[in-house]
Amino acid sequence: MSELTISNSVSLLTLILPKESVGHVAKAISEAGAKGIVQISARGSVLNEGGFLQKMFPPPAPEQQLLQALVPNSKIEEISDKAIEVGNLDKVGGGAVFTISCNDAHFSKNFPTNIGDSESNDTNTSSGNLEAICCICEIGVADDIAKAALQNGAPGPTVTFGEGGGVRDKIPILRITKGPEKEFVWCVVDKSDSDAIFADMARAGRITEPGRGFMYSIPVSSGLINVSSTVSSSAHGANMEQIIAALDDLKGDKDWRQSIDAQKGKTLKTTYLENLVGIYCIIPRDNYSEVYDAVLASGAPGVSTNFGVMVDSDSDQQQNEEWALVYTSVGPNSVDGLRTTVEEKIESLGIDRFAFYTLPIPRALTYLGG
Repeated sequence: MSELTISNSVSLLTLILPKESVGHVAKAISEAGAKGIVQISARGSVLNEGGFLQKMFPPPAPEQQLLQALVPNSKIEEISDKAIEVGNLDKVGGGAVFTISCNDAHFSKNFPTNIGDSESNDTNTSSGNLEAICCICEIGVADDIAKAALQNGAPGPTVTFGEGGGVRDKIPILRITKGPEKEFVWCVVDKSDSDAIFADMARAGRITEPGRGFMYSIPVSSGLINVSSTVSSSAHGANMEQIIAALDDLKGDKDWRQSIDAQKGKTLKTTYLENLVGIYCIIPRDNYSEVYDAVLASGAPGVSTNFGVMVDSDSDQQQNEEWALVYTSVGPNSVDGLRTTVEEKIESLGIDRFAFYTLPIPRALTYLGG
């Protein structure tokens, strides 16, 4: 097999941005040391603060862009600070930046990165109070899931698009397309709120029913979340987000938001999958089909794919080249075998630009049969 650079000192940096600021922020974080920056199209989710007539008609979903890059832990603070400065992410509605510590990351020789083996002992010691929740669902269900998150106080969820599949993809007669279209609902919330938000998102998406989707949460190391959650037609000097932010400052924390009575009955009575590992492969889009098949052939229960454009390639020929992020989740004992199987497939195809990374998934939910 080809020699890979392996590091356990890597974090996944994610930014959620309005379309107008994405170019400036991408350039700034690239100059600060981020490489292999993938841009993914998305839409935001907001609630309408207007009167009865306004609430009858859902507000238009704001267009957003996600930027993601694998960066060395030693540069996380510098790159994040630059993104906040250039993107005005400290302002209400400016966007979000957050980081998730990877268990490890493996890079091929020609994958664009500035991460080397020499940084393998540099760990990210940040202990954040945030949690990312992701729900993979059928087309048309994401808006209900996002609304449930918003009504529980989550900052505006972000929806991306892709493909997904599972056991049905192993049966050739059923395979009309590579995988049915999916929507991915993302939100980053306080850990103290995550149980209630997770439960209501699961209820809205009916995730415990057959074929409805898959949900999971990931611990966030650090983050600043200022994504818009409401749209208002009122003439007041401040919107609800600004009022809530001011109350947080006055109270000194966010505990005032919670009510014991309001939290009763929020727990979802179900069986969670626990202590899984998410394994992600970044590959040029032209080659994703073979990787998708290899993941399923390795015994993974399901596979999902997002698509994006790499915006910082050094080569003019590869500028704005499309890439795929192929993802699955498995038990810890299955990670090495799955990665080896997929890497052998990639090598047999002569692909020399790819990366793997893994993330901890302490909690997941799907239909378990019965």
